Amino acid sequence: MSVIPQRRLARAKTSAAVVDYIVEQLFEGRLRSGDRIDLDDVSETLGVSRLPVREAIVALERDGIVSTSYHKGVFVEPFDAESIRDDFEIMGLLSGLAVRRLADNPDSGTLEELQRLLSELKSVDPADKERIGALVNEMMILEHRAGGSRRLRAALRAHTGFLPQAFRFISNRNHDVTLRFHSRVIRSIRAGDGEKAAHYRLEDFKDAGQLVVRELERRGVMAPVERSLSRLSDVGSN
Repeated sequence: MSVIPQRRLARAKTSAAVVDYIVEQLFEGRLRSGDRIDLDDVSETLGVSRLPVREAIVALERDGIVSTSYHKGVFVEPFDAESIRDDFEIMGLLSGLAVRRLADNPDSGTLEELQRLLSELKSVDPADKERIGALVNEMMILEHRAGGSRRLRAALRAHTGFLPQAFRFISNRNHDVTLRFHSRVIRSIRAGDGEKAAHYRLEDFKDAGQLVVRELERRGVMAPVERSLSRLSDVGSN
């Protein structure tokens, strides 16, 4: 395991913050596929108790990012391009189901708010990445709440995983591209065309996933496949 620099959490000491931190280590290349995560070190580095760290590991294991081996510890799962693309595509499919249902059963108040947010997204300074991200997030939460059933909303929350961190890697995405995808989705919802709305949402996430993969490859974060497979073979044989 690579040495993790000392740092205290700037926000509430929650398991979500621990998840963000561990995923950040992955995306910065400080943790690699097959590395063992020392939970005591994480707890000490972030200044939190073991409870939120263990809760974070449960969440990361659910998302397939880490695995726990009895008597051996917690290890980073293979961090490869295919897995990242799958994460984005799964989320795109789930979100697509929500916007499809919203298009089939439109709510005038929701549509008006989506249009307002879209108008603000159009006028925002393309250099203001933080505001762009907040607007996109607000639109999608609104779509998911209005179009998703209780079960679908729970599935969407469960699959967010490392995606908020991942989206930081596409901060250089062309603003016109972001605007185009969300404009198409909202236009399709307003037209009552759920199929098109779902299609555009899936394409948006697939494109975002590919951009993240390219950035991680550029940074050299992806660990060699043979190293990951070797670690998994060792765990499986015990």
